[in-house]
Amino acid sequence: MPSGVETTISAADAFSHMRIINGMGISLCLSRLLIFASKFVQHPNKHKISYMHIGWVVVVFLWIIQFWWEYLFQSGTKSYNVFTYVLDLLYVFSLFFVCVTLTPDDIKEYGDYESYFLSRKIWLFSLFIFLNLIQFLNGTGPQFSIDHKESYLGEFILFAVETAAILFAMRLKRKGFQYFFIALLIAGVFADFTLQLD
Repeated sequence: MPSGVETTISAADAFSHMRIINGMGISLCLSRLLIFASKFVQHPNKHKISYMHIGWVVVVFLWIIQFWWEYLFQSGTKSYNVFTYVLDLLYVFSLFFVCVTLTPDDIKEYGDYESYFLSRKIWLFSLFIFLNLIQFLNGTGPQFSIDHKESYLGEFILFAVETAAILFAMRLKRKGFQYFFIALLIAGVFADFTLQLD
């Protein structure tokens, strides 16, 4: 950039810039999940459906929709700096990495999708915790304000409970709990949508 030229970036410009980048990331995530889902239509006998694995695919799909939905409502309030810029990029990149890890191209060495998921469970759940951490940091911001300490406390309690639940699900081997946890997360996303619509 030439010296002596001042560039002013408005909040609307910054948001539009991030919306384009995030939109590209979200598009990659959705295309990955849809391509994976189409395998079961294209080759129904070749790929055996695992309800547990598909359940987690649905959860991640809903997280993507939830992120994009909430991002829309931040258009008039969110201000960008290096902190929020990096966090948004990390979140979208991590979502895409989760999508790719959750929907492998080849599972021959694992046998089926359920065995694949269970063998990669620690990796995937660690990524879920990382996504949860980014959401928490994005919600609280880089600076603590005493005026909003109750809001921060609520955010922290929610983050701690969600992280503890993910850690518990990571260590527990019972399949029944996996289904329960999937149902709980799906219900949580729909509850969040309902609260935002009121």
